[in-house]
Amino acid sequence: MLNGYVLIILAAIGFAALPIFIKWGYNLGLTKDVMLFSRFFIASVLMILIMLVRKKSQFNISKLNFIQLVIQGFVFFGCTYAYFLSIKYTSATITNILLYTYPLMVVLMSALIFKEKISLVKGATILIAFFGCLLVANIVNLSGQKISMIGIFYGILSAIFYAIYNINGQYLSDKSDPFTISAYTTIVCLLVTIAVYPSINFPSGHSQLPMWIVGLGTAILSTIMPLCCYQKGIALLGASKTSILSTIEPVIATVLAFLILGERLSTIQLSGAFLIIFGVLLLKLDKHKQPDTLNSEVSISLQVSTPPHTEDTR
Repeated sequence: MLNGYVLIILAAIGFAALPIFIKWGYNLGLTKDVMLFSRFFIASVLMILIMLVRKKSQFNISKLNFIQLVIQGFVFFGCTYAYFLSIKYTSATITNILLYTYPLMVVLMSALIFKEKISLVKGATILIAFFGCLLVANIVNLSGQKISMIGIFYGILSAIFYAIYNINGQYLSDKSDPFTISAYTTIVCLLVTIAVYPSINFPSGHSQLPMWIVGLGTAILSTIMPLCCYQKGIALLGASKTSILSTIEPVIATVLAFLILGERLSTIQLSGAFLIIFGVLLLKLDKHKQPDTLNSEVSISLQVSTPPHTEDTR
């Protein structure tokens, strides 16, 4: 079981490193089209190779599943696109914290769309997380720190897309292998990136090095490696313990952003981050006491993250 905890912690570190790679790429002058393409291209090639080695039958899916996977790919691209824009306009720490509100978005969507009842605990967690978002966004500006409202908007938008991605992923996970879902989703994202940016201006000469570092980092260290660790961790620990342990991801992302990028949050923003993490943790603990039909949200990951038993690709 100890190996299971180690694997989930490694997965959390990998997913938490994603916003660090993206912000570092921006700081080196890379554009979002280059970073999107390099990530999805490298991840797609490696995932296809892994599927060929593991079992070629994983490529076989029904026509209905294929359509659902294409939709899933478009949704995930929307999440990733908003995520990259949020990091461009605000800090990697704030973007990651805002994305982490997605389980609460799942609860709200379940209530609004599927008419599921919101329990007292869920209602309380929504209010706690909402207040936490206000503090993270520094709405009252008690610290005097400038915050980009455009960055906050895209951060919340990425969480909304990610919630939709996870809701749809619950249905797909019953019909396809989690890694297969991740692979097809990533390939669709690559094709959408090419369609949106038909003429990508790739760096030349020595400027290519940052592109490959960011591409390899986001594709391997922040997508494939944590995905494999997470799936193996679930097998060893079970979905409940894995889901709760994954709560450490935004904490790790905050520490990495401080150590590598020198990012700092004010006391007010740290308080807001704590409220969001506390609200999500409370939601997960309540969920495991009283299992829901739809609200079983997945563990985090942006990169390509998933509901229990599904993929986390963020």
